[in-house]
Formats: sequence, C-alpha cells, structure tokens
Amino acid sequence: MSAKQAKDFLQLPHEPSHAVEFSTKQILDDIHIPNGRWNTDNIPEPITATFPEWGAGGGTQAITNSPIEVNPNKVVELKNE
Repeated sequence: MSAKQAKDFLQLPHEPSHAVEFSTKQILDDIHIPNGRWNTDNIPEPITATFPEWGAGGGTQAITNSPIEVNPNKVVELKNE
C-alpha cells in the first residue's frame, strides 16, 4: 500500500510515512470503536467514512490506551506513488 492509498483508505488529513503490523491479541481487553468525526459524533465508526473530503474511506479502526508491542521488522516505510 502506498502512502496516498493509506491516506485515502483511512481518511487521514496527511499522508502517513510508515505502517506497522502487530497482533491485536495484546490489546483485546482495552479496545473500543471510536465515534465518527474524531470521536465527536454520537455514532460509532468502525469503518472510516465521516471525512469524505480526505478520501474514500473503508478502513477499519479502533482505539486502545494500552501500549502496543511492535516487532521492528514489521514497520514498513510507505512509498509515494
């Protein structure tokens, strides 16, 4: 996935520089779905949709306050198209 594709998919205001893969098992006890429009709406948004001006959306999202252990080999630099 390119930086532009990630921005579009996740409806981000800026292109990200990196992506990371990690096991969600480590955060299962502390995970929730954010509400739309950066948690200001009253409607949960498990799939990005409320910022169409930033992209098509369709990416899944969740929030945790727990630390996430990451294998450095799973951090990938996103390339521009």
